Amino acid sequence: MKKILFLTLAILFQSCVTNKYLSSSTPIVEISDIGYFEPLAIIELIKKQNKSEPSDSLSIVSKQKIDSLLSTNRKKYKIKERITLNKKIQEKVDYEISFLIQSAMTKRNLEGIKITPVLDSILESRNQRFGLGVLAVGFGRRKGNYGGQIAKGVAVGVLTLGLFVPVPIKSILRLFSIIVDSQKNEISFYKATLPIEKSPTNYFILKTQLDKLYENYLFKKK
Repeated sequence: MKKILFLTLAILFQSCVTNKYLSSSTPIVEISDIGYFEPLAIIELIKKQNKSEPSDSLSIVSKQKIDSLLSTNRKKYKIKERITLNKKIQEKVDYEISFLIQSAMTKRNLEGIKITPVLDSILESRNQRFGLGVLAVGFGRRKGNYGGQIAKGVAVGVLTLGLFVPVPIKSILRLFSIIVDSQKNEISFYKATLPIEKSPTNYFILKTQLDKLYENYLFKKK
């Protein structure tokens, strides 16, 4: 879990020139019947003094809502049922998905990035060519914390004659996704949404961001 947390927090605020997707040479028409792995969510909670810590409850809520959205929109996203794994294997899958996402983001192209061993073996054992992974990263605030931070910002602004007014961020969300190809041993697709100042547990916000991941690739934007 600590390894995954390090990876995900490292990429949350990383600059992003564009939110266009990256893809391999595999034609989009070949990418269908995609199995999807259990979503991964690393959501932090900001408490006193603007300090944050991982929140299991917020992470679980975000993950469950993404899972529900993927299941509900299976036809739209060309995906099949979720790949169910035991806890130990799932932890390895979570790490490998976050590792591949960071690799794609850092390199900014997919060439030379090989599918990791656990993902590859799971897909091959299921005679499944494509597998989809989703990662949600973000944070929320403890109730009442945001108003206090705004008041502090105004006070600092008055003391500095308006030269410095810190503006607190209420919450933030960013989604990442990859599609791996066990036949070609590569990543077929990668995309990240731009960070938005919205709740990482809001169902409708998550749906909008998921659509942004796959529009004009797995489905045509209307």
